[in-house]
Amino acid sequence: MITGNIKDAKRYYSVNENFESAFKFLEKLDIDSTGEFEFEGFRGCISEMETSDLTKEGKEKTILEAHRKYLDIHFVIDGSEGIGYANIDTLKAETEYNEEEDYLLLTGRKDKIILQPGEFCVVFPEDAHTPGMCGIDNKLKKAVVKIKL
Repeated sequence: MITGNIKDAKRYYSVNENFESAFKFLEKLDIDSTGEFEFEGFRGCISEMETSDLTKEGKEKTILEAHRKYLDIHFVIDGSEGIGYANIDTLKAETEYNEEEDYLLLTGRKDKIILQPGEFCVVFPEDAHTPGMCGIDNKLKKAVVKIKL
């Protein structure tokens, strides 16, 4: 996992051939836009949500997801977002891998980070994650960029 602020994103351009164009897209993002987007090498969506509806703190079993074909960049535009994460090797699979939709659901102990506006995290296939956990406030606007590996 990589976490950082968008103003420092150029440090990570060499990690993946599509990082430069994806991060430049996020840097110039119209904060009023919503919906899906697709460019050569990456796709994703911009959405607004109430994180109180997505809070996963109270569940006995926290479900985390992991991908094999894509990595995700979660970027907070407004509000804050808690993201739970753990290495897949420390978790128990709850489902078989869904190749068509590229996800595997897992359970187990997780750590948590809080992202503020302008901050991002990159999750790789070994990084199971559970986004949308309640942040400091209950409103969140974020972009998720999916880059094919």
